[in-house]
Amino acid sequence: MGTFLFLIAFLGFFYALVMLILGIFIRGKKLFRPKLNLIILGGTFVLAIIAATMAPTTQTAAEPKVEVKSEEAEKDKLAEKQKEAEKKLEKEQAELKKEQAKLAKIQAEQLKKEQAQLAKDKALAEQKAKDLKIQQEQQAKLEAEQKAAQIAEKEKAAEEAQKAKEKEEQRQQALKDQQEREKQEAQAKQASPPASNDGGSGNQYVDSNGQGTIKGSVNGIYHVPGGTYYKRTKNVVAWFKTTAEAEAAGYRASER
Repeated sequence: MGTFLFLIAFLGFFYALVMLILGIFIRGKKLFRPKLNLIILGGTFVLAIIAATMAPTTQTAAEPKVEVKSEEAEKDKLAEKQKEAEKKLEKEQAELKKEQAKLAKIQAEQLKKEQAQLAKDKALAEQKAKDLKIQQEQQAKLEAEQKAAQIAEKEKAAEEAQKAKEKEEQRQQALKDQQEREKQEAQAKQASPPASNDGGSGNQYVDSNGQGTIKGSVNGIYHVPGGTYYKRTKNVVAWFKTTAEAEAAGYRASER
């Protein structure tokens, strides 16, 4: 609008100026009226001022459109950049997730292998401990058996030695007793003649010490020196000087 008014003012000013110039050179003509030309010139001047006043307004009104378009373009550009950034970020995140998944898989496999190895090592250690325990128990049992066998062998040897000793002592004592009896019998034979089974009760059978030599056996039979079973009789429980003493003690005479 300001441009249009400015154009009218310019044309009016040019027309008034031409008319003034022509009025100066051409006088007496009614066509060229100085007052009208001055009015037109003044009007064009006013229109020019109005046009000049409206021109900045028109320009200012047009600037926001340019700014709006620029802002929209900037927004579009920013939106595009943001989309590109988002796409790039999504891509990076996807790659990161992929790497994380890959790393997690590797770590899981490694952990699984380590756990399997640990379980294997644990089982092996437990088996070794079990075998060692069994071996120790067997060794302890064997040592205990050997020790018990040694103790039993020693006890048996000691018992046998004790039995042999006792047997030897008994044999020596029996031999000593037998020798003593034989000595007593020999002395009795020298001291008094042998008597018959029914000999008088006044005959005495004594040794040099005055000890009776008639044997009273466990069977309740007495044997006089010189009799058939006198030397064979070992289980003597009593000694008598006369047959009367033996019979009085409840013993009977030997048939031989």
